[in-house]
Amino acid sequence: MPRDPLRAVLRLRRLALDEARRELGHCLAAEAVAIADRKAAEAAIQTEEQAAAALDADDRAVEAFAAWLPRGRQAIAQAEAGVIRAETATAQARARLTAARAAAEAAEQMMDARFSADHAAHARRDQAALDDAARPRPAR
Repeated sequence: MPRDPLRAVLRLRRLALDEARRELGHCLAAEAVAIADRKAAEAAIQTEEQAAAALDADDRAVEAFAAWLPRGRQAIAQAEAGVIRAETATAQARARLTAARAAAEAAEQMMDARFSADHAAHARRDQAALDDAARPRPAR
C-alpha cells in the first residue's frame, strides 16, 4: 500500500502544533520568572527604603541607602527589560501557535474533504453496480 503524503503532512502539522504548545509553555514560565524578578527588585528597594527611614536608623543607614539606590534602580530596569523580552517572546510564541494550529486544521480539513470525496465515489460505484445488476438483460 503506497504511503499517503497527506497523512504525513497531517502528522508533521500535529508535531509542529505540539512543539508550538511546548514553546509557549516555556515562554510563559520564563515570563513568570521575569515578573517575579522585577517584583523582587521592587521589594528590595522598598525594604531598603523602609530600613533607611526607620526611626532608629542613623545617618549611615541613610547614606548607605542613597549609595545603594542607583544599583537598586538599575536592577529594576534590568528586570523590566527582562519582562519586556519575555512578553515579546510569549507574543511571538502565541503567534507561532496560532499559525501551527491553523496549518493543522487545514490539513485535517483536507483529509476530511478527501475522505468525503472517496466515500462519495465509493457510494457512486456501489450504486452503479446495483443499478447495473437491476437492469434487465436482453434474452439471447
